[in-house]
Parts: sequence; C-alpha cells; structure tokens
Amino acid sequence: MGEILRADLDALRVMAAAVRGEAETIAGIDPVDPIAKVGRSMPNSVIGSAAAGVGGPIVAALRDLADRLTALSGAVEHGVKSYEEVDAALGNQLDSYTHRLP
Repeated sequence: MGEILRADLDALRVMAAAVRGEAETIAGIDPVDPIAKVGRSMPNSVIGSAAAGVGGPIVAALRDLADRLTALSGAVEHGVKSYEEVDAALGNQLDSYTHRLP
C-alpha cells in the first residue's frame, strides 16, 4: 500500500509551476488585432465576415483555458501541501507510539 501512496512532491511542484507559467502565457495571447486586420482587408468576403466576429470567442476560449490551467496548478499545489501535512501528522503519530515502548 505504501508504494501506491508514494509521490514525487518536487516533480509535482515543478509541474504546477510550469502549468501556471503556460497559463500566464496563454492568458497573454490576444489575436483580436491580427484577426480584425484580416476582416478589414477582405470586407466583402466570407473570410472577412468570419474574421470580424471570431476575435471575441477566441479570446474567451483562451482565457477559459488559462483559468483551467491555473486551477489545475492550484489543485496540484494544494495536493502537495496536503500530502506533506498528512505525512507529517502520521509520522508524528507513529513517533508517539514508538516513544512509549519500553
């Protein structure tokens, strides 16, 4: 059972930080202007019409993805902290049992 519960907390911390960094990068993406330029350059075409209305939904999707990645990172960080707290509590409890032995 102990092997199942074993976790590489440092690897989880590194992953959480990397995911948070990617979320920040994604949150900074703003394709509205380049897409709007396409729409303005082709005002009487189907592509131009599509480009005129797609910027907002794309930005919303990117922000949603960034939020989800940030939440994942936070959940991993919370899990690492919880794991450490439980491990310490169980270790302290075990120590209290062994100190009572003759």
